[in-house]
Amino acid sequence: MPSVRLLLNCLALSVVYPAAADTVYLRRTGNATVIAFEYITQDKLTIMVKRQDNDAVLTYKWQELDQEWIKKNNPRIWAERELLIEAEKSGAASSGKDADADPFAQQAATDSKSLIMNLLVSLQEGMKGMSLTTNRVDVVCDEFQLDEGQFWQGFDDLKRASQLSNKLEAAGRAEAAADENRDAAARTKVKGKTGPKTRVRSPESIAAEAEAKKDFETVARPFSALGYLRMLAEGGVKAKPVWMMLRRSPVDREAMKAMFLKYAKEAGELAEKPEGKASKSDLLVIKKALENCADSTSRVTRETTSVEARLQSDCRTLLALALR
Repeated sequence: MPSVRLLLNCLALSVVYPAAADTVYLRRTGNATVIAFEYITQDKLTIMVKRQDNDAVLTYKWQELDQEWIKKNNPRIWAERELLIEAEKSGAASSGKDADADPFAQQAATDSKSLIMNLLVSLQEGMKGMSLTTNRVDVVCDEFQLDEGQFWQGFDDLKRASQLSNKLEAAGRAEAAADENRDAAARTKVKGKTGPKTRVRSPESIAAEAEAKKDFETVARPFSALGYLRMLAEGGVKAKPVWMMLRRSPVDREAMKAMFLKYAKEAGELAEKPEGKASKSDLLVIKKALENCADSTSRVTRETTSVEARLQSDCRTLLALALR
């Protein structure tokens, strides 16, 4: 039963060691400079980290790093790396179907249908959302001219949309247009005022923030890429707080981009296989939709606001393919 034990060990590590919450210390071979990063993820060849002094997300090749030093000074991260390598070796050594294989393990895609099924699983993986410790909600809401009550409603909407079982009903176009008109009117009204206005936070907003921070202590990753896709595809006033959070969530953006590119590559490879010819056209459509979403997501930054319409369109297209 070695494969079962290995999978159980991997599961235990993923529970005991919440990767995104770890700090990892890295240094290059032959260079004594040590830098602390926020750990995001890793694979056999690379490790993805986020700088602690800004939003920059970086990827380093393991072969460029001092692995022996990293092993001694980051035992939790290194234990995860060893499990990844051991799992890969175990998978390469086994041939055919293993009688002890985990029946819940994700199967390799063979056509467009199985690719979409795997994509849906990945779309539900947990994401961190906007940090409530490094971002002051009232300041961010002022920047976006957004009411705090609307932000917390969006916060809850994103959590609900992140669950596959909770299907969101698309708002009617007339309702969305009315929301947009109200939002535009509110912006015009704010611009017409002659002096800075001090925002007084309501007790409800303060209580909502305290509750959200408490939630993050128990559920470190309450959101998912599926939730982002649904809310951004919705558009209008409902999507505004979620758009705001995505701009302040570089880790989520990088994770989503990596996921989209991974499945785009798989779709392209499947389309070229003889057994995939029957669904080649579907696979190429999926590949293009994933690449568009990856490109739009990569253009989102804390400073830019012009890609919202394009990202909304790309999210709608990908969501229609994933949930059809």
